[in-house]
Parts: sequence; structure tokens; C-alpha cells
Amino acid sequence: MPRSDEIMTSPLIAMLPEGHRMDRQLGIVFDVTPPNPDDLTQINNIQSREQLLLNQNGVFFLSQIALWHSREMNAFAPILEITLARIIDENWVAQARELCLQRKAVVESYPSTFFRMLTVVVCALLAGVLVVWAIGTHYNKPLTGILSADITTVQAPADARLAEVHVRPGDEVFTGQPLLQLENTEISQKIAGIMQQLQSTEQELLRLEAQAAIELEWRRRDVDADIARLRFTVADLPRAVDPRNSASRGRRITATPASASHPAPMPAAAVTLLQARRNTAGQILFFDGQKPTAALTEPHHATPPITPGTAPAEPAPAAAPPQTPTAQTPVQTVAAAVAGPAADDLSQAPEPQEAKPATENTHTLTALTEAEAEITRLQSVRNELPARVDAATGVTAARARRDGLLAELQSLKTTSPDIKVQSPVYGIVGQVRGRQGEQVAARDIMLKILHTDRRCVLVQLPTPRVHELSMGEEVELKFPGNQTYRGKVVELPLMADEQANRSETTTMVRIDPVGRLWPAVPIGCQIEVVSIR
Repeated sequence: MPRSDEIMTSPLIAMLPEGHRMDRQLGIVFDVTPPNPDDLTQINNIQSREQLLLNQNGVFFLSQIALWHSREMNAFAPILEITLARIIDENWVAQARELCLQRKAVVESYPSTFFRMLTVVVCALLAGVLVVWAIGTHYNKPLTGILSADITTVQAPADARLAEVHVRPGDEVFTGQPLLQLENTEISQKIAGIMQQLQSTEQELLRLEAQAAIELEWRRRDVDADIARLRFTVADLPRAVDPRNSASRGRRITATPASASHPAPMPAAAVTLLQARRNTAGQILFFDGQKPTAALTEPHHATPPITPGTAPAEPAPAAAPPQTPTAQTPVQTVAAAVAGPAADDLSQAPEPQEAKPATENTHTLTALTEAEAEITRLQSVRNELPARVDAATGVTAARARRDGLLAELQSLKTTSPDIKVQSPVYGIVGQVRGRQGEQVAARDIMLKILHTDRRCVLVQLPTPRVHELSMGEEVELKFPGNQTYRGKVVELPLMADEQANRSETTTMVRIDPVGRLWPAVPIGCQIEVVSIR
């Protein structure tokens, strides 16, 4: 009984937490693991294996081992697979009691007097005031800076609709990573505009083609009328010559006048033909829509006056018809038809007057050749009339404009309206403007990418305090949450900025990070900058 009372009233038991019980063989043990158990390996020669076996049997504190006696040691020796003599020789119980006494001496405290406590409080207050005063004299007054970073802005390449957004603020993006997908509405607008222009161009082309068709018909009629008139005049030209001079014309078809400086006068029919050709040559391509009133008319079967003493001569053999170019078959036929009657009338030409009929026939042949050339030119002009009328009325230009619009429309239809916006740099997405389905204009800022590895603090330093910072100086930065970091002054401009609404001038100072990595706080936060005096 005395032993049991001693154990139960021992201060070592008072050091144990609640939840223990008394076992007849093992002594004081815990059925569950108590909070804050002791490290039993503090006793020499108790290893981790022995500590694990003791914990499994409810021994967690040094005070439990300190209360062991022979019964507990005999019970734990086979459990620990060691001999009782080892436990006794290694003094486990004595070591546990010494460790418990040391802990008690540390924990135990004695109440102090009121005067002592008051003295300690006053001294602490004085020490704090002195420390604050020393800190205030050692550091300058804090400056306010703005956390900034290098920013890359992504703009809309054209007027488009925001179809899809692939990133969100705070996402890490790499170079070439898709950011946005736009639907180019500018292509649709261009297609609509080109379709409208094409429709108006088609209507204009139809109007010009109708006008050109009317103009071409008028001009063809005028040219055909001139050609027919020339052919009729050429057909009537040989009959204007006196039949009595036909023989002389047949014999001297290639004769030239005696004097080149004084040519003989041309017959009335030739003069009328040449004058009509010259008058109508300039009116073929430029006319006012009215047909020329002047007509090439010649007296038919004109007979020159017969002088006294002249008598009809004997008929002479028919001369060969003159050789004409074979380029134009209608004209050659007319010339042959003209030469036929001339050969039949050779018998009627008087013999004495040979020089004058020869000269007249030469002029007639010249007029005939010029008329054939004029007919050839008019036929060439008639063939070129469609192209010239189209160019003059604007049909050619309208067709070219229509073909250009069709080619541009085809090119736009083959162009994809989807625009994929990719990241130009590596960084963190700071802001995304616009929502899916919204319309954006060209050069609108769609997205901002922050370069978090190039963050800095920008300070508007008043010029009266410019002496507080210097190039290369390290300063203290207080971030939100009273987190303290370090920075280094890397830019200190030599020119100050003038502000219209303030009397003092300031200069922009840049501070880059030094030491620990700055915390991930939003860009634009206010940072306190404290420099050492």
C-alpha cells in the first residue's frame, strides 16, 4: 500500500496528460496515442526499435519509465527482447528521472513583484521608442511608386468580329500560341461593295453597248453610202469623156503632158469626183448624225462641142483596156466596164485633136485610181468601225472595268475570312478586351501581354528630394501585405518633367528587382520605396 500511494501521489504522474491507466504488470500505460509524446531515445541505449515497442505497449513519456520498478522491468524485458540485467545496468529508470527533473526546472516559474514588472514594462517602452527614433533618423520619408512591367499590346489587324478567345487573364503564353480567332467582316463588306459596283457597271455597259450599236449602224450606213456613191461615180466617169476621143485615149493611155509645169485642165467629172472625195473624207469618222447633203453628180453622156471643120473619123481598132491593180475585185470590174465602152467609141474620135483627149483621159485615169484607193480606205475604215466605236463610246473601258471587278470578286471569294491572332512574345496575359461575338475595329487593342520577368517600380521623385536616390543604390520596397523586398535604381533622368497643374517638377525613376523574386501582385499596385539616409 505505501508503494501504491507513493506512485499515485508522485509529481511525475501529474506531468502526464489525461487518458492513462494503471496496469498490474506494465504500470501506467495509455490505450491511445496521447498528444505531444516524448522522445524516448533521449535515454542512452534506447534505439528506435525499443521506442516503437514501448509505444505499442502504451509507454510514450519519460515519466512513465521513471516510475518503473522491478515488476515493470520484468514485464517489459521479454517484450523488448532484452534481459532485465541490461535495463538495470544501463540505468533507464535513473536517466528518465533526471530528464524529468530538468524539464521541471525549466518549466517552473516564480511570481515576480509588481515593482519588478513595472520596471520591465517601462524599460521595454523606452527601448521601443529609441528603436523607432533610430529607424526614423536612418531612413528617408517613404516615396510612393507604381509597379509596372514591359507590356506588349496585340491589336486587331482589320475590322472583324471576335469569334473565339483562347486565353484568359493570368495565363502564361508562348510565342506562336493562338490567342484569338477573328472573323474578317471587311471581306464581306468589300464583296458587297464590289457586287454593287459590278451591278452598276453592268448597267452602264448595257447602256454603252446599246449606244455603240446605234452609232455603229449610223456610221456603217454613211460609209456604205460613200462607197456606193464612189462606185457609181467611177462607173459613170468614162462616159463623161467625148466618144470621139476614145480612140486617142486607147492609143495614148499612158501618155504624159508635154509640159509638167503647165498641166492641162482636168475634166469636169474628175474635178467633181475629187472635190466630193475631199469633202466627205473628213466626215466619215466625225459626223453629227445627219447624212451629207452634197452628192457626187455628173452629167451623163456629156459631149464636148464640135468645132467647125471637124468631121467624124473612121473607126479605129479597139485599144486594150488599161491595167489596174488587182487588189480590189469590185473596182477592177468597174474599171473593166469603163474601158469597154471607151474601146467601142474609138471610131467616133476625130483624128486632128489627139493631144487634148489624151490629156483628159490621163486625168480621168488618175481620178479613177484615186477613187479606187478611196474605196479601199473606206472598206478598211468600215472593218475597223466596231473597235473604234466601242473605244469612242466607252464600251471598251467599261468592259475592262467589269473584268477587273470580276477578278477582284473571285479573289475575295477564295480568301478565307478567318483571322488567327497568335502571341508575338512570351509572357503573362494581363488583360483581354472584348467578348465573344463583339465587333472590333482595325487597330483596336484586343489583348495585353505582361513580361513578368521585366517588372519594375516607377517613382515620380520630386526634384527637391532628388538627392535621396542615386544611380545603383539599393532601396527597400514594401509590397501590399507589408512584404519587404529589395530593388536597385537603374534609371535616374537628368531632366525633370514639368506638370501644368502642379508648381513643383518631378523626375521619373526606375527601380529593378534585386535579391528575392518579387511577389505576384497586380500590375499598377502602389509600392512604398524607402531609401537609406
